[in-house]
Amino acid sequence: MLTVPQLQAFSQRIVTLAVLLLIAAAVLAASPERAQAGPNEGDFFGATNSARSAAGLPAYVYAGDLAAAARAQAKRMASSGQLAHSPNLGGAVANWQGLAENVGVGTDWLTIQQALMNSPDHRAAILDAGYTQMGVGTAVDRDGTLWVSEVFRLPAGTTASPPSIGSSAAAVQDQTEGTGVTSTSNTPSPAQSLRSKIRDARDKVGAHRRRQGADDPLEAALDYSTVMNTVGS
Repeated sequence: MLTVPQLQAFSQRIVTLAVLLLIAAAVLAASPERAQAGPNEGDFFGATNSARSAAGLPAYVYAGDLAAAARAQAKRMASSGQLAHSPNLGGAVANWQGLAENVGVGTDWLTIQQALMNSPDHRAAILDAGYTQMGVGTAVDRDGTLWVSEVFRLPAGTTASPPSIGSSAAAVQDQTEGTGVTSTSNTPSPAQSLRSKIRDARDKVGAHRRRQGADDPLEAALDYSTVMNTVGS
């Protein structure tokens, strides 16, 4: 039979455990992008910043929205089995004046990282002094192959030297499966810009209707005007 001091000590341990569980839940809720991280994302991020440090460059700042875009692309590649760049990277993330992407596939993260560093185009993105933020996304396909996307950004309005490679993207494939390097532009095409404007107009109209809570011909005319002004800007 437990004595009173033993019961008190047991109760304190229960309270302490409950507090720790609540803290852990709060941390996960506050950092959803970290909670949903794919395998070895931290390894890629850490190795990249180690390479920058060795080159005398400041470390990349982790950006959750870039990581979300990178994870989406990693999942697309793992699902399709095709190494490719994000189809609309410029529209998938916001607030940028410079944007680049490295994508890769291989048996493990270290092999891919070494292949990236051995490729001049990909190394240039990793060591570009013009970019300040980075997000990493990974996914593993049914065969256990690792796919990765790394997105780099210079935020809009930043008074810093522009990226030396401009708004570009590069892809690398694990040396054990043959190399393939592709360079493309992430500057939004006219069609992508139009789709982005249409999305903005749709958001404005939705917000306007929610505020008004009404649906009449006059409101519809105002909504049409909003769409035309947004798309035509």
